[in-house]
This record gives sequence, C-alpha cells and structure tokens, in this order.
Amino acid sequence: RDMRAAIQAEMDKAAFLGSGASGQPSGVIAGASGYGITETAVDAAASWSAFRAAVVRFMTANAAGSPGAVRVMIRPEIWDAMDGTIFDSGSGITEYDRLVGSVGSVVQTSNGLAAPSGSPAASKALLTTNAGGQAPIFVATWGAVDLIRDPYSDAASGGLRLTGLVTMDVSVSRSAQLEVLTGVQG
Repeated sequence: RDMRAAIQAEMDKAAFLGSGASGQPSGVIAGASGYGITETAVDAAASWSAFRAAVVRFMTANAAGSPGAVRVMIRPEIWDAMDGTIFDSGSGITEYDRLVGSVGSVVQTSNGLAAPSGSPAASKALLTTNAGGQAPIFVATWGAVDLIRDPYSDAASGGLRLTGLVTMDVSVSRSAQLEVLTGVQG
C-alpha cells in the first residue's frame, strides 16, 4: 500500500509538473505552452471572480456549456486563503463557498501543483472541462510495475530496499478544454 501511494503521488506530479527531460513526460502545467494550453495571469488574491473569468472564457469558446461543467485544481494554500476570506459577513459565505457552489468540482493537491513561491506567495491553478464526453488529458502506462529488490544496500540494518518503476506518458487531446491560471495568490 505504501508503494502504491508513492507511485500515485509521483504519477500525479509527473503528469502535471513533469519537465519533459531525463525520462519524465512533459507535464500538463509545466509544458502548457508546448501543448497550446491557455495560460492567464491572475496576479491577485484568489477569489471566485478570478475563477469566474476563466469559466466565462471556457463558455464563450464553446468548451463548456455551463459553470457546472468546469473542474478546478488548486493548492491547499489557495483553499485556506479563499476559505478565510468572507464574501458576505452577514451570511458567512466565503470565496471558497462561492467557487464550490458554482463549478462542477474542486480538487486540492499538493503534488500536482508546485508550492507557492515569490512575494507575495502565488501558485497556479488548472481549470478543465470534459466537453462532449472527451477527456482533455490522457495518461498512459505500459506494462506492470517493474519491481527491483535490493537485499544488499540496507543489509546491515536488516532492511530490504524495493524500487518500483512505471513507464508512462502524458498527452493533451484538447487544449481548448484546459486553462492554467498563474499568479494565484494565497
């Protein structure tokens, strides 16, 4: 189970942040310009209005039929900032409540998006939609997990070192169904 969780985390990281060098696939976010994915600078505090503008771009480009067709991927720090920002003090509705109530789903990840950096600290977010039943991203794996047993490296401490290798690649089938928001401040 530990190895499965480690492989899952690293596959997410490679699929979104892969450099395209040294055996890594070109990640969807790291390689956005090469895939023709729109990148839009927010350069402001995370808010529903920043995400709403991206949703409107999807709808006007006929990539999404409604806000409910859009999925959003954010860092936990962005959730923290948005959930801590009260939109309506009388009702207690936060910016995060407005986001979740308007889009299809919101996924938080700490391995699919790079940690916030800069001053003020900012990160990226990914918006996607599944127009016409066609997924915009494909992650392909070949074969099973190659397992390498090493009984020698940790033998002095009574350990056994296991290494799992997975062969995978990433492809973007519809770049119009993806948008990367940059400079989303938490």
